[in-house]
Amino acid sequence: VCAGTGARRGEVLALRWSDLEDGRVVITRSLTQTKTVLEFKGTKTEDSARPVSLPRSTVIALEAHREQQNEFRQQFGSDYRVDLDLIFANPDGTPLKPDSVSASVSALCRRLKLPKGVSLHTLRHSHGSHLLAAGMEITAVSERLGHSSIRVTADVYSHAIRGRDDEAARRWDEFQKRNSPVT
Repeated sequence: VCAGTGARRGEVLALRWSDLEDGRVVITRSLTQTKTVLEFKGTKTEDSARPVSLPRSTVIALEAHREQQNEFRQQFGSDYRVDLDLIFANPDGTPLKPDSVSASVSALCRRLKLPKGVSLHTLRHSHGSHLLAAGMEITAVSERLGHSSIRVTADVYSHAIRGRDDEAARRWDEFQKRNSPVT
């Protein structure tokens, strides 16, 4: 889900099944961790709900995940925290600790011998970088990632935007051909 949406760790861990509808999730909150408590709060930008369309591969993965989670629900019975409705939860339905999730992903990356520094947050950056490199408009990427402005997106992902000058020249020529008066 992190790779398919570019959502922040806390946003993914706060998702409820009720946030998922018609191939999209609506991100409205985040799960944060302090030394003593896990807490649901608003997102980083907090201005509104952020609908994010899911790639088909992510929908399929979530369907399989839900089947496994339903097995846990049956095992825990009335002790399962169905009231939280979390997509990603401990086997009893309680919230996962964000720092523990990050540590597990980092350990997996090391075992897979991925480059040093690859982490769960790398999936967010990869998502944004790939979309921009594929020609997606910066405004759409900024909205998808929940940035407060396209300036944030441009600053963080400038490496994915650079080097597109040849494409810009080609597109200008195409525009001119379509829009020049016939003589």
